[in-house]
Amino acid sequence: MIVGKKVEASCSSSGSMATNMDGCGSGVTGVQVQQNGEDGRVSVSSLLNEEVYLELESKAVSDTKALAVELCRHFYSLGWLSGTGGSFTLRVHHHHDAVSTPSHLIVMSPSGVQKERMVPEDMYVLSSDGFVLTTPVLKSYTHAAPKCTDCAPLFMKITHMEMIKGICGHGYHDELVVPIIENTAHEGELLESLTEAIRAYPKTTAVLVRNHGVFIWGDSWVSAKTQAECYHYLFDAAIKLHQLGLDWSTPSHGPIRNVSGFWGCNGKFSRALKTGALSLDDMIEPSQHCVLLDIEGTTTPLSFFSDVLFPYAHDNVGEHLAATYDSEEARNDINLLRSQVQIDLEQGVIGAVPIPLDHDGKELVIASLVANVTAMIRADRKVTSLKQLQGHIWRTGFQSNEFVAIVFDDVAEALARWHASGTKVYIYSSVIREAQQLLFANSNYGDLKKYLCGFFDNTVGNKKETRSYVEILKTVGIDRPADMLFVTDDFREAVAAAAAGLEVILSIRPGNGSLPQNHGFRTVESLLEIQH
Repeated sequence: MIVGKKVEASCSSSGSMATNMDGCGSGVTGVQVQQNGEDGRVSVSSLLNEEVYLELESKAVSDTKALAVELCRHFYSLGWLSGTGGSFTLRVHHHHDAVSTPSHLIVMSPSGVQKERMVPEDMYVLSSDGFVLTTPVLKSYTHAAPKCTDCAPLFMKITHMEMIKGICGHGYHDELVVPIIENTAHEGELLESLTEAIRAYPKTTAVLVRNHGVFIWGDSWVSAKTQAECYHYLFDAAIKLHQLGLDWSTPSHGPIRNVSGFWGCNGKFSRALKTGALSLDDMIEPSQHCVLLDIEGTTTPLSFFSDVLFPYAHDNVGEHLAATYDSEEARNDINLLRSQVQIDLEQGVIGAVPIPLDHDGKELVIASLVANVTAMIRADRKVTSLKQLQGHIWRTGFQSNEFVAIVFDDVAEALARWHASGTKVYIYSSVIREAQQLLFANSNYGDLKKYLCGFFDNTVGNKKETRSYVEILKTVGIDRPADMLFVTDDFREAVAAAAAGLEVILSIRPGNGSLPQNHGFRTVESLLEIQH
């Protein structure tokens, strides 16, 4: 019990449930609490109105406390919450007629308590902005009383394991990346590095803390629990594979090989380049750890986009928006377009027209969206709002078998060779990740997605900006930028990647635009010219 003191720390909570497998969770911020009577109940002086007080006494709060106790005991039985470590943070939900409504209240298990002996009264209740509203009932403790936990890079990668499908936003062929931060003497000191890790890896749902434990979160307690169990399996599998001398980060999980400072490559590969007869000068060492490929003009003809994909999106945008208008995905697409169009209007971009408000009617909104999308397509805009909507429209075309993606004849063989040699291949395109995956999974050479380790789109940054390639290097985990080879048809992209330290080759394909004279980059007309 805290009597007449202000507790100050920082609060961090994500989703409807967050778990910490070694004693670190969410925090509190500047609140005055005091004991109310001899039963140990507390109140927050002059801060609780009647509505909040009634909610604290509600069945939803009681049920959430009971659920936290149940989860703590369950994970204790698995050996994950020993030595009073670990914490659970759950958002309270009210249930009315089978409809779940999130509350602004948060229930948090305390630190310093034997998790297998916890009861609902041991829980803290916080507001969404981190104020402690109630603290545990006072007890006689053998040692110290419970306390509210203080906090609510490197990384590991693993791919081609069935349990990856249990991690939000990942499939069997995807590469799961989990950031690792260093431990500190006090839990509250983790907040800054934890925040930086989440910002650097926005798609992650877990952060490992070296010599400490792991933070895992989800949009519901079921999601967080499921992911915690999947992460535990994957971490355990990675350790066992490593003990067997196998590389968990490669699709084949083959023997670990340390070549030029990196794992997972059978040997050096050199690149025979289209600069006349081959000589020793054409063989570049050390070889690249992985390959980063552009799509348009590198793996896929520009004509497939200009003659198939772009017209399909143009012809079907109105029908697509009308059919999906009230869905969460469509609302997100529309909101992104609204934001982009507003910027375009302020900057005087040709073709931008105002988008009416929703109450003006669905038909007017869709008509204005179609007009803006049409103008963006004609101008070949690379903005995220357009690419995201196009990707969702293309998904319909792929799923209904209205077309298959076209790749150049050398692409399938090149990807298969790289895959067999342990060379990791990634894709970077302004096309959204989902559409990239659909393109390679539905190509004229069959499913090529199985050869790819990951996909990057404009969410990592503009392809003509150096910082985007720096971010990709961080995400993939390459310390030497020259260990990544980038192949693109775009000179400005090549310049940006080279500025980040990547090795760069320009792709010369039928239909590609002309390149500046004396551009200074090596070129290939086929990916097969990049030898192993």
